[in-house]
Amino acid sequence: MNNPAELYQTAKDIHAEIYSIDSHCDTPMYFRYGIDIGKNNPTLILNPKDLGAETEDQWFPYNLKVDIPKMQAGFLDATFMVAYLKQGTRDTQTLEETVEKTEMIIREIIGQVDKNLETAGIALSSKDLKRLKAEGKKAIFIGIENAYGIGKDIRNIRKFAELGVRYITLSHNGDNDVCDSALDSNLEHNGLSEFGKEVIREMNRWGIMVDISHTSEKTSLDVVELSEHPVIASHSSMKALCNHPRNISDKLLHAIAGKGGVIQICLYPDFLREDENATVKDAVDHIDYVVKNVGINHVGIGSDFDGGGGISDVNAADELPRITMELLLRRYSKEDIAKIWGGNLMRVMDIVNND
Repeated sequence: MNNPAELYQTAKDIHAEIYSIDSHCDTPMYFRYGIDIGKNNPTLILNPKDLGAETEDQWFPYNLKVDIPKMQAGFLDATFMVAYLKQGTRDTQTLEETVEKTEMIIREIIGQVDKNLETAGIALSSKDLKRLKAEGKKAIFIGIENAYGIGKDIRNIRKFAELGVRYITLSHNGDNDVCDSALDSNLEHNGLSEFGKEVIREMNRWGIMVDISHTSEKTSLDVVELSEHPVIASHSSMKALCNHPRNISDKLLHAIAGKGGVIQICLYPDFLREDENATVKDAVDHIDYVVKNVGINHVGIGSDFDGGGGISDVNAADELPRITMELLLRRYSKEDIAKIWGGNLMRVMDIVNND
């Protein structure tokens, strides 16, 4: 099956039957520009400071990578939109402001969906995803990227769970009160802090998946050992194929898989190839690596679209079928593709939600 048109049609037919999830996108960072996720948005002119730069010189054009029309064109059933918090200072006032910002972004995600209830819905579980697909709608899950966003009040775990948060990425770039990070770390806690251990227990209690993308190796191993439930890496790739601090080592891969967890392969070019010239073949090489080392049940896809993710031939949600086409070329079965595209992550969600 080498004919592109035939491959595309087969991929389309498979996506009609399976449930597909992209486990990480940063689209909410662009809400401030007045976008509507239900529409094809015009080219944005971005202020670099909005993306974490120190200066607002050289504003630049940007085309959104995830919205409902692109999800429809790419046969993508669901995406996790995250409330991203850049790591900052940890004084009491700043932490309180960060918690408020986290809640504001979550409510903005809900508000975006509320504007588009004919084509989308908030999902809290795999049952919601299945229902929404049957209704012809896209499922929007909510995550938090950086536990900095919960401050130092453990009660915020329950509050955010009740707002619909289904995973929390424990850190971003830089240590926080929960743990050490993979990048910009001072190894402050030698892994999880005591507060971080309490956070993991509370996330287990309230049905929030623990995400170790961005955390240090020691943090990640601590988390896998402590968590009662399987853990995920929502947007990471394999260190054996691309030696980047954000990627997953073989030791961590086996630890995550050994507890039933899932590594969601990221489409960030730096994580796929050390020369950054990544294509869909490189992304599927990382999927292959997980499958060959720990089996088909422990891999998925987390694009990091609108957060730096995107490769030359899969640069937005409407191009995601090219991953399926490459999987077909490599003789993956429909059943295996179903696991990669959503089944494995849904299994973890069901365990964490006690469904």
